[in-house]
Amino acid sequence: MELLAPVGSKEAFVSAIRAGANALYVGMPGFNARMSASSLSVYDLSVMLAFAKEKGVKVYIALNTLIKHEEIAEVVKSIARIEPLMPDGFIVQDLGVASIIKNYFPQINMHASTQMAVHNSMGVDFLAGHGFKRVVLARELSFSELKLIAKNSTVELEVFVHGALCFCISGQCLFSSFIGGLSANRGRCTQPCRRLWKSGTQTGYLFSPKDLELASYIGKLKEIGISSLKIEGRMRSSEYVYKTVKAYRILIDAPKSGFEDALKEAKSILLEDTAREKTTCLFSGRDTNIFAPKDAQCMGNLIGKINNISQNGLEIKVDSEKCLINAGDRLRVANPQKDTTIAFSVKEFTQDGLRYTFEFRDTAEFSVGNPVYKTIDVMCDQKDLEKEINGLYASYAQKNTGGKIKDSEISQKYTSLISNVWKENKAAIAETAKEQTLWVRFANLEWFDILPAANKNLKHAFYLTKENLHGCEKIPGKFLSNITFELPPFIAQRDIPVFKEKIDALVALGVTSWVLNNVSHFGFFKVSECTLSAGQFLYTWNAYTAAFLSTVGVKNITASWEDDFLNIRKMCAPGLGKNTVVYIYGHAPIVRSRMLEKENIGQEVISSYNASQEMESKTIVELLPIYESGLALLIPKKPISFLNAQRKLIECGINNFGVDLTYIAPNKKFLDELFNAYKTQENMPDTMRFNIKRGVM
Repeated sequence: MELLAPVGSKEAFVSAIRAGANALYVGMPGFNARMSASSLSVYDLSVMLAFAKEKGVKVYIALNTLIKHEEIAEVVKSIARIEPLMPDGFIVQDLGVASIIKNYFPQINMHASTQMAVHNSMGVDFLAGHGFKRVVLARELSFSELKLIAKNSTVELEVFVHGALCFCISGQCLFSSFIGGLSANRGRCTQPCRRLWKSGTQTGYLFSPKDLELASYIGKLKEIGISSLKIEGRMRSSEYVYKTVKAYRILIDAPKSGFEDALKEAKSILLEDTAREKTTCLFSGRDTNIFAPKDAQCMGNLIGKINNISQNGLEIKVDSEKCLINAGDRLRVANPQKDTTIAFSVKEFTQDGLRYTFEFRDTAEFSVGNPVYKTIDVMCDQKDLEKEINGLYASYAQKNTGGKIKDSEISQKYTSLISNVWKENKAAIAETAKEQTLWVRFANLEWFDILPAANKNLKHAFYLTKENLHGCEKIPGKFLSNITFELPPFIAQRDIPVFKEKIDALVALGVTSWVLNNVSHFGFFKVSECTLSAGQFLYTWNAYTAAFLSTVGVKNITASWEDDFLNIRKMCAPGLGKNTVVYIYGHAPIVRSRMLEKENIGQEVISSYNASQEMESKTIVELLPIYESGLALLIPKKPISFLNAQRKLIECGINNFGVDLTYIAPNKKFLDELFNAYKTQENMPDTMRFNIKRGVM
């Protein structure tokens, strides 16, 4: 069993190897899910890979983000520069990038990122059939689900065992993107779930889960054949990496008869992890205390408070001699009133007894009396890290004259993957401008009583959930022959049989048009029998993803809720516009979580988060909680609307638009107003625009 450690810095790299990691994962420069981690260059990777190979340690490159169309050339260039260094694998989210690697870099082993939201055996099977050697499973799975998935898997499986948890299901979070255009799917999450929120009379850290710790269950994961145990933490310190790797190394190496003794030793080491409190999440049954809404968490050990503030510095008074501060420690100061925290590493300071004075730039954010925490104690056996790192780089430079990675000419052959797939021509775009089709998506059967019959310009898309799955027989027969059914982004392993039974029954009745929102959904269909489309959560951010999907039977793609106009235009440039649907009205599910039960969901959630610097609107963010298919969803109270962007989208060759009524109660008057706004290309009142105009990073 492999122990896989996070590397976000040179120090973490050395620390992980010292502590006994079998493998390391490090972000691809410029394209990875932790873009705010310490920047490691391709040259840094070359040094690390060379040293790791000497030590028999594997290195995986995390290319685990969605890629905009115009970024593909730069991504290919980066892959081509890193491939000669012989990494042991690339961790990939974007299906378009995966298709390029498979076709033009076949020697690279591909691992499917947890950002692909693989949460059942059908997802694993699909990826296994398309060149992936390993799948990183979603973090929200229970042991029984992992066991079922592992039973017949033909590829390696990797699971997270320690570190931060996301409130949202892996790879399906639009929260950060919705608030400020910084997409978690592109490595720029601003962690709004870690902020203060208000629900009714309750104010607290309502969506901030504790950290995962599965130390007690390593033996069970061994038994079911999990290949790799992953520690989260590329944003964390080298001390954290060293301690967690050391603890899990003890557990993996322990014989079954000595596991309890090993667990005691490992737990004593993990107690020094001063991050958030720990949870097993859903692994061994639902942890009812997964949230601690009154605690900001991840603060560390309280050691004192701010005693004085000057223009460029802080004076901190610690509580006792047990709380003394040393160079190399990491401190966090907090202002609970402002919901503000700043962490920093201790370098230089002056000391007077229990009082310490530091240089500190952001003094305006804090007040005398604010608490101070120690998040990391400097470790004696880590003090020579800098010396070892310098030695590594000097040795590498000596062996590799010049000490630089040369740029190489990158073949443009990969562009053949999208050439002539859609055969764009000016006549087709001119035809698009004349006539459009509106897709109306809904989940409430009562909409059938209000909606006009489908025709060439109006299509019905019925969104299946566990709640309405068994009501499909009530759909009037006249609708069935001309309706599209859409599957939800998350179908748990135990729910596969009930969905499969209903899908098979509908196909037998002549339903041939389906929208898929996860790679696992392909397992439900025979392509020859059905017309398949990719939904908003089977992310298509570039024409290469669309081209790959076309090879597995997908005829049309749907632009993501969080995508922006410039990227949609560039993606459609090869002629994809006529096969693209853009939803221009609706309540986007910005969070889909498995952590909250139905009884824990209130009536309305209102943010106390200060969004004025990040939102186009100066108003407080208001979110509505919804319970759907066993999951808690957060949707914006104000619908998203860019009905007035139709003309610009038509110029891109797009002639399929959508309005989403899934979270709107059936109402004839409202429907008439919406249809009129669509025809006149005017926005509905009291709405938001999301990223279409402001852009997404």
